[in-house]
Amino acid sequence: MTLFAVLILCLCAVPALAQQMGAIGGRTIQSGGEPIEGITVTIKETGKKSSSNKSGEFRFEEIPMGEYTLEVTHVGWTAQSSRIKVMADQISQVDFQLKFSENNLDLVTVIGKSKSFNTNFTSRSMKLDRPLLEIPQSVQIINRSLLEEQQSFTIANGITRNVSGVRTVAHQDDGSVSIFVRGFSATNLRNGMSVGGSFGPLREDIAFVERVEFIKGPAGFLMGNTQPGGLYNVVTKKPMGTGKTAVKMMMGSFNTYRTEIDIDSKASKDGKLMFRLNAMGSKLGSFVQYTDNELWGINPSLKYKFSDKTDVTAEYTYSQNAFTGGFAKYAYSMEGFKDLDRSFTFSDPIIDPTVIKDHSAFLTLNHELAANWKLTGQLAYIHSGMQGESLYPKFNSINEKGDLYRGISVNDAMNSSTLGQVFVNGSFKTGPVNHRMLGGLDMGKKLYYADWSVLPDTVGGVFNIYNPVYGKLRKSDLPVYDRSTSLRERGIASLSEYTFASVFVQDELGFFSDKLRLSLGLRYTTTGKTSSASNGALVKNNAFTPRLGLSGTVAPNTTVYAIYDQSFQEQVGTLVGGGAADPSLGTNKELGAKRSWFGGQWLTTVAVFEVTKTNLLTVADPNVPGIMIQTGEARSRGIEFDLKGEIISGLNVMLNYAYTDAKISKDNNTSRIGNNLDGTAKHITNGWATYRIQRGDVTGLGFSLGYQFEAKRSGWPVVQNKDLPDNLFSLDAGMSYLKNNYNISLVVNNITDRYNYTGYYPGAWTYKHYGWRALTPASFRLSLGYTF
Repeated sequence: MTLFAVLILCLCAVPALAQQMGAIGGRTIQSGGEPIEGITVTIKETGKKSSSNKSGEFRFEEIPMGEYTLEVTHVGWTAQSSRIKVMADQISQVDFQLKFSENNLDLVTVIGKSKSFNTNFTSRSMKLDRPLLEIPQSVQIINRSLLEEQQSFTIANGITRNVSGVRTVAHQDDGSVSIFVRGFSATNLRNGMSVGGSFGPLREDIAFVERVEFIKGPAGFLMGNTQPGGLYNVVTKKPMGTGKTAVKMMMGSFNTYRTEIDIDSKASKDGKLMFRLNAMGSKLGSFVQYTDNELWGINPSLKYKFSDKTDVTAEYTYSQNAFTGGFAKYAYSMEGFKDLDRSFTFSDPIIDPTVIKDHSAFLTLNHELAANWKLTGQLAYIHSGMQGESLYPKFNSINEKGDLYRGISVNDAMNSSTLGQVFVNGSFKTGPVNHRMLGGLDMGKKLYYADWSVLPDTVGGVFNIYNPVYGKLRKSDLPVYDRSTSLRERGIASLSEYTFASVFVQDELGFFSDKLRLSLGLRYTTTGKTSSASNGALVKNNAFTPRLGLSGTVAPNTTVYAIYDQSFQEQVGTLVGGGAADPSLGTNKELGAKRSWFGGQWLTTVAVFEVTKTNLLTVADPNVPGIMIQTGEARSRGIEFDLKGEIISGLNVMLNYAYTDAKISKDNNTSRIGNNLDGTAKHITNGWATYRIQRGDVTGLGFSLGYQFEAKRSGWPVVQNKDLPDNLFSLDAGMSYLKNNYNISLVVNNITDRYNYTGYYPGAWTYKHYGWRALTPASFRLSLGYTF
């Protein structure tokens, strides 16, 4: 807490700002009052820029007293300017009513590119729709511009480097990559709705993603049924009616090829009906032998504006991933980690790919009830099916010489989710107190069954890890598996149905002209589940989870906050020895400070926290995801720091650090008390910086440099409670050029070619060997994009 106090004092030490500085706020709207998102507003005299959020709101902080000219420019909208006077300790308000102009389409040349990595507002799907500076919780937003700079392909690929205290534990490609926040598995949301299942669905492709929002801590009140460490919300692209089409082609190491297209247009003459189509296709090779991914997907969406107050958006996504390798990408050895080359595999070219087919549909209604009241309703359906097989080493068949036998595991699974939510945001005043109300209903049903059968026969005789022989197997050498019965019948042992319903209400009270904000919230959640673990009996649970937050503005652009929050989550899984898993209750205690610098160009956040979770659930066997171990209680403590934004003109920086001490605090097995949580890292720091030349003959030329570093990493799972012997480190660099309608970008990852990996010690799942999965060596990605 001493370190935290020092940080608070440093952030608050801004002498005389309150007496000499003011702020500018306003909205960008259409002639009918419809807000316009993403409009760039510039202060002509200083060059400072801001961008309007989904509600059309923009804001400049820390502006010296005086008169200024504000200019507005954006693709397809008539440019405007306005003169405004800034007074000390006051917010000067100015609104821009814009008109669409077909002659103005050359104002912006690249869709999805932003000068800044910083976003200062959450999305409406997060229910808050408030400036990050005023939210009493650590919330980090990853812009699409940053993801494009880093050339990420999916949510499972490198996205966690952009947020403190978050890391990815690689498993089976995009089907089951685990993202951890503050030592606990993160809940996966899409457009504000929980889509995660027991295995799947596919992680979202970046071609369909507008931004990703991370909320630290339980966030159980806001979203319900979430993990206590935090969640991430993937906001998909929506129709905007810009009339733009963007095409991108990419290639890279290990025979990687990819194409994306983004078409955004108006589908009716009156502009009320808008259409957007995103599509992608990828052929991703790998440094691991006989391992690749063929992915393709399509994401059409429609938006219809019934009036200036009401609109509805419908979107559908189909994604398919055919991948080879599966569990065979894990390397085993009796000698230790990194004993084998990174290209090693247990697979063989005769093995057919495992195919995941993923369907999802979302319907969203937005309606303005009154001047300060908004209603949002959503329905969603997700269906993800997987079928395939995987070569793997027979259980504990390896000896000191590296000889073992291989077998085949069936990879068949199905996940579906039916979800619905409705919520209302509004504001009113009682005397000098401002009230911001939030209330609503969440409901959902999730179904899962899978067949992970391990066939008894061996495949191909003795296999030696130091002298592997590939390409000799024939189909006649492989055991034949009977799929004549339905997956539901074959997977009856793992069949589970899970339903939840919850109601919630929150009042944020603003005192002293909103300089002090008190949030009081309460959620009631009821759940029901049936599974083989309970012999088909319906198991019901319920809980009240409160939320108490306090946020204060101690300077025009500096806030401090405190929060107490709880989460309640039903858990699906069969315990080792039988029986259904009990629900978990998460509790978060957090103190933090936030500061917006130089008119909102960049934002810093520091937080200290303690998170506890009861009935911690971990996978007992990676080959059988539904069989679990449930411990008593886990506790995670730490400190986090995030910086994101445009530091100086043309220089955008993302920098973060997290210290996380996540341990088992209670357990029936006393020998486990004090053990680190699975897959955690005590120290994590990441950075990414891009400088783009703003003037001269080479305007648009950019250079990027980034790194990832993790120290004192725990194994996955933890059995010996000692750190992995190697830290994770990757140094990355890039160059790019943006000019008129096109852009070229090159990124090189892991320049030093360090042998990075994730893994576990002997004893995990009673294995007698070491196990690890190698991460990507030195590699590059090159992209060419054009917008017309």
